[in-house]
Amino acid sequence: MNDYRTTMECLLRIVPKAGIPLLDFFTTKSEGTRMGLKYCDKCEEPVEQIVMVCPKCKSEMFVHSKNGGDTVKEHFAKNVEKNKVKKTQPDTTLDDLLRAQNRTTHAVRAFVRFLFIQLTGITLAVFLWNISLAFIDEQACYRSGDNCTGNTFLQFLAAIVWIVAVIWSSSAGWDELNKSNID
Repeated sequence: MNDYRTTMECLLRIVPKAGIPLLDFFTTKSEGTRMGLKYCDKCEEPVEQIVMVCPKCKSEMFVHSKNGGDTVKEHFAKNVEKNKVKKTQPDTTLDDLLRAQNRTTHAVRAFVRFLFIQLTGITLAVFLWNISLAFIDEQACYRSGDNCTGNTFLQFLAAIVWIVAVIWSSSAGWDELNKSNID
């Protein structure tokens, strides 16, 4: 205890007056508890953090604030009582659980249906685009730069398929998601 006081007095002489509030902030907590100390749960003896057994009463239970109210054992006893009360009085019924399960089922179905339609549409669009690229005459493209873009109709059809897939999958997903609001 005297080492702490001596250190503080030495620091107060060295640190200019503007640094004193900052030094005080770093060495104390808001309740006035010194940092680096913990308190015995039984006798409230302040000890350093490294101490494993209270030198005064030989307890191995510590708290980080002095006069914090309940001891650790009382705190755990209160929590156990609260949990027992919650377990004996269920708030949900079987109907509530079924409604929750139906909401979850429809939400998952909405996501899966969205992904399935989206992936199917994109796969078809990419397939059509690649078929359109098969119509490129590479020799003519290299010689004169003609016919280098592929079949325009198939590329247009691929773009339409992709747009329809995005709109349809979004609509189907939202429709399925709205079904999850079951009363």
